[in-house]
Amino acid sequence: MLVVGLTGGIASGKSTVSQMFRDAGVPVICADELAREAVKPGSRAFEEIRRVFGDRVIGPDGRLDRAAMAGVVFQDPGRRKTLEGIIHPKVEDERRRSLSVLQRQGHELVVVDVPLLYETGLDRSFDAVIVVYVPQPVQEERLEKRDRMTREAIRSRIDAQMPIDEKKRKAYHVVDNTGTIEETRQQFEKLLDELRIMAARKRRSSSQVSGQG
Repeated sequence: MLVVGLTGGIASGKSTVSQMFRDAGVPVICADELAREAVKPGSRAFEEIRRVFGDRVIGPDGRLDRAAMAGVVFQDPGRRKTLEGIIHPKVEDERRRSLSVLQRQGHELVVVDVPLLYETGLDRSFDAVIVVYVPQPVQEERLEKRDRMTREAIRSRIDAQMPIDEKKRKAYHVVDNTGTIEETRQQFEKLLDELRIMAARKRRSSSQVSGQG
């Protein structure tokens, strides 16, 4: 099974490309969804977060207040590392379990959507990594329009991630999302064809190794 990492920068359009994979019938494991599941009320991670950060990050509904949490950790790299240390091991365990299930089901291509893929050193876990790219000024413009964030908040969010141009240099493949949705889709369709060829090649190689064994 070919396992491909999908990442990008904040407001780069990674979710758009992730949905294109889903629409094409490719299973997508979303790290953000796994993280939300990991911090549900009553979970071990939720209780640890409450113990470390206090009730100020718990909303009136008793769930983790993601906005309040972001306000704490994006201003303090040390606190952000503490939070990642609580959540990431739980997410990684579930990611591996999900991949095992999909492999048993016979899928040849799976995408794992991870916002902090390079930052957490997970790039070595994948057969290939795709970066959804827009220049940093476009990130800033989109964040200001989409989330009505202040310049200070925008800067802290972007600074918390590896620079988007560095991710672009590291990537196996880049989808440039600066233009229209149709331009992005054309790049995606070409990429999907290439990934399916890679997946078929990996399957044949695995079959040959198994046959030799």
